[in-house]
Amino acid sequence: MERLWPQVKGARTFRAGFGADVVWYLVQSFVSRLLAPWVVFFFVLPVFVLGDLPLEDYWVGFGPAAQLPFAVQVACVFVAGDFLSYWQHRLFHTQAAWPIHAVHHSSEQLDWLSTTRFHPLNEIGAQLIYVAPLIALGFSSLAVVVLAPFTATYAVLLHANINLSFGPFRYVFASPTFHRWHHTKTAEAQNKNFAGFLPVWDVLFGTFYHPAGKTPQQFGIDEAIPEGFWAQLFSPFRAQPTRLDGFGSRTRSES
Repeated sequence: MERLWPQVKGARTFRAGFGADVVWYLVQSFVSRLLAPWVVFFFVLPVFVLGDLPLEDYWVGFGPAAQLPFAVQVACVFVAGDFLSYWQHRLFHTQAAWPIHAVHHSSEQLDWLSTTRFHPLNEIGAQLIYVAPLIALGFSSLAVVVLAPFTATYAVLLHANINLSFGPFRYVFASPTFHRWHHTKTAEAQNKNFAGFLPVWDVLFGTFYHPAGKTPQQFGIDEAIPEGFWAQLFSPFRAQPTRLDGFGSRTRSES
């Protein structure tokens, strides 16, 4: 798709950072599928201990939420999870969390593989914010798991170098152009488009930016994020310069 309908023409497949992003792909696969879910489990465990609930309910759910048909639970998890994901994304654009999220935004040649340049602390924090509350409310963990292949594939699509905006439906569904604006260096698009699937959250909270007929061309950030997997893995613990955060305040990270 990137070869047939590129948004940025002439982009190279084996571009700078390709090797590091392959390593990130392997690491992110482990973190998102195994490490982060275990962190979520131990975070939610007190709910089951204090509520005297059997651990089997972690998979099937409990309370009123678990009484809903499974398809309805999946729909609720999708919408509520996207809402929580919107806010966790904005949180990672604030002073304290930006050094971690900056690793993801450091890709200057944004493509499908850039999706996986995602710091482990970012993935764990994201799942704690948008997965753990849903399970703590009683929804079946299987309702989250069944959506995982779709959400992972859609995330790859959103970062891909594809000239796809969904036209008049750009207010309804997040598209590659919508999310690529989020990664651009263009001043008017800074700290916009935080939604993962439903841009309605950006419309409601004033962070929507998706002009018709325009596409982002320059990506990355002004912060100096080093090249290479290991350097990027430890970069959040270096000093970070001033930046506008996801809530519109000027901040400086001292991490």
